[in-house]
Amino acid sequence: MKKLRLPIVALSVMALAAILSSCGSLNPLPTLAARDASALAGGGSVIYNTGAQEGIVVSGTGVASADPQVAQVIFGVELQGQNPDALVAEAAEKMEAAMAAATSFGIAEDKTRTTNYSLWIETVYNPETGRPTDEIIYHLSHQVQVTTDKIASVGEMLSGIVNAGANAVSGVNFTVEDSGSLVEQARAAALADAKARAQHIAEQLGVSLGKPILVTEGGGDYPVYAERAAVGMGGGGMAMDAAAPTVTAGSFSVSVNVQVVYEIR
Repeated sequence: MKKLRLPIVALSVMALAAILSSCGSLNPLPTLAARDASALAGGGSVIYNTGAQEGIVVSGTGVASADPQVAQVIFGVELQGQNPDALVAEAAEKMEAAMAAATSFGIAEDKTRTTNYSLWIETVYNPETGRPTDEIIYHLSHQVQVTTDKIASVGEMLSGIVNAGANAVSGVNFTVEDSGSLVEQARAAALADAKARAQHIAEQLGVSLGKPILVTEGGGDYPVYAERAAVGMGGGGMAMDAAAPTVTAGSFSVSVNVQVVYEIR
């Protein structure tokens, strides 16, 4: 008597049927394709199924702005030469004069901090042979950051510190002292935006929007940077008479992004 051999496909189907009968039916596929949801929500929001309950996934964005309250200015000296002792002395003299100029604009000692101090060696190579020569060039960089609430005087302060000896201004940053309240405003706006998107999707699908069951948040504060002041840029320590640049503060903004999952009824 010949033995009956079932095809592998048939065995697979039988195994699947056994799993279904012992574990229950599988969860249904998502009820709305991502491309269809994008057409409805305009932001890639989709209907999904976790196996526990259905929901609507949406994202929302909120932005809150305020006038800057303080300005942070980073400046210093960049020197080069063949005598490191002379460079250190020259940098100290120029920075002392520059800091005195900043202090004259009301910069307090506790509003000043060093951001960089470095001294490094450059080996000079012969351009024809590519071999190092006996010449060595020392580079020194010393930068500090000062914070002031006298925003209208930032341009004059930049001119003063450059004329006093600073030859590098690497950043002017306008910000607020405490961004916490702006973050709260931006978060509220982001949640409202997400809820409006979810409501629109629910109306298009003919379902009722339930309560939010999951929320994730991202984003943060984005300080506004003024254009780099075109005064005293570059090294060399050459004396110059820099006019006060025009520096516009703009506004300080906080952005918060949320993703919310709503139940549907």
